[in-house]
Amino acid sequence: MTGAHDHPRSWRSAAPISTRRLLLREPEFGDVSRIARHLAEPSVASMLASIPSPFTEAHASVLVGDLLTSNERGDALALAIARRRDPGTLMGLISFSKSGSAAEIGWWLGPRYWGRGFASEAAVAMIEVAFRDESLDRLSAGAFADNPASLRMQTRLGFRSSGQGRRFCVARAALTDHINMVLTREDHLAAAR
Repeated sequence: MTGAHDHPRSWRSAAPISTRRLLLREPEFGDVSRIARHLAEPSVASMLASIPSPFTEAHASVLVGDLLTSNERGDALALAIARRRDPGTLMGLISFSKSGSAAEIGWWLGPRYWGRGFASEAAVAMIEVAFRDESLDRLSAGAFADNPASLRMQTRLGFRSSGQGRRFCVARAALTDHINMVLTREDHLAAAR
């Protein structure tokens, strides 16, 4: 994994990030139609808390603007997931946002990219970037209880269950069972040894 710069106070400077197969780059307004197409899929939107259904290009344009603003402020990092061999074709998004000594990480991919290890590869890279910030002591994640594939992936990445609750899902218009996960800096460093 390589990044442009490694300054933890400016996560944005870490982009673009190259992994074995992927390029994690800042989202662009040119990604709007692909974002809208992927997030219009009920199988994607129903697994994310804040995505409305139907999801339109207007929604996607606002989303890209919001993500770029957060990246600029420096309290978050949101990156488009693309293949290195095709960096202009967005496959999904991955992001984290910091609050105090914790950050929440999340991701999604279009259905045609599921089951190939792309989400894991992107998450490993983003976890490394997040923990460059020495003041960060944990990353939180999670998934709706009916998304066991995401929960298995998070467990493989070193996350542990930190409880269950209910979280509102906009696409479902309902409170939905949610499993909360956490990865501490200590656990992350121990696994890296």
